[in-house]
Amino acid sequence: MRILLLLLGLCCAVPATADVQRIAPGNGLQNAVVIDTGTNGICETPAAGGDLQAAGVGQGTANRAALRCGPNRDVDTTAQGDDVQLIAVGGACRNANATIIDSGANGIPDTVPVGDDTFAPGITLGVPPANTPCVLAGADGVAETAGPAGDDVQLVPTGTAEPNTDVVRCGPNRIAETTANNLGSGDDVQVIPIGQPCTQNQAVVDSGADGIANTRAQGPDLRLELVRPLHLVVSDRRPSASRVVKLTVRNVEFGTTAPAARGFRIRATGGSCPGGTVTQIDADPRTGGLQAAATVALGKKAKASLVATIRLENALTLDRKSPFRCTFDVSAVALDTDPDVDDGANDEANTTPVIVEVVDKSDL
Repeated sequence: MRILLLLLGLCCAVPATADVQRIAPGNGLQNAVVIDTGTNGICETPAAGGDLQAAGVGQGTANRAALRCGPNRDVDTTAQGDDVQLIAVGGACRNANATIIDSGANGIPDTVPVGDDTFAPGITLGVPPANTPCVLAGADGVAETAGPAGDDVQLVPTGTAEPNTDVVRCGPNRIAETTANNLGSGDDVQVIPIGQPCTQNQAVVDSGADGIANTRAQGPDLRLELVRPLHLVVSDRRPSASRVVKLTVRNVEFGTTAPAARGFRIRATGGSCPGGTVTQIDADPRTGGLQAAATVALGKKAKASLVATIRLENALTLDRKSPFRCTFDVSAVALDTDPDVDDGANDEANTTPVIVEVVDKSDL
């Protein structure tokens, strides 16, 4: 059976897809601006129902970029009022025009630039910028606030969602693979035809006139379960310590075009652990020897493993309650999208951090 699944995963897999979900099915865009602050920049409308208050009533939208660093790339200005200092006075900016002060909780710029620091575009002292968010759509993405007060402006009518927003975007393979309205009837729009090239993050399917998503991204969609922290002990009698890290890979792919299995490999990258910490990566511990790749059946899970080793010379412990700590990342990489992890729903779900804590008894 394992051989059959391997053949299905490696030989009969559909082309890489990796389309990216942006709105949960059945919802509209959650952060859509329902009402903006109008020309005076002051939010005058209280949010109703499940909508969210993006700016306090009687205030501008909080924490907008107010001042930028000047050509000398040194911060000369001290924040005033409730404005927030983002880079300390005298500190260096990575580049000219870096934001050094924002407008604080009330959204009103209170700070006068000093030296060659400048206001950000559209910023005037004492005046909040116009047409910034006042009320946002809540959890379902449907506007519930009506009758904007003052000069606030209604952008999304009550009872509707923002239309034609991105539901599924092009993934790293740059091929559109998701069919619009694959969850049933709906008015989602196929922006890029199936199988056609697309630009990464370009909309493949949008939400149509009603703004409600009725499409789920299709393509390789693996999930790597979280790993508990490792606790190791080294000493002069035991100069190195190792632990097998057991991994679980799930195939949660959606859609009628999903193959019976997907091939994958395990990759360990980055982190702060010393070189040589990760060894013996095995994509299929059930098979003799170390396997570079394995398969996981649709809707099922598969086991994988690696060995983490820390040596005495790499760990410094001054207190048992403060062990040496380092981390590295482990990813399940679909062979169809390699070297990119798939991101049919959430690419972060393909990767888990592994925390290693070490007590070196020879230091105590």
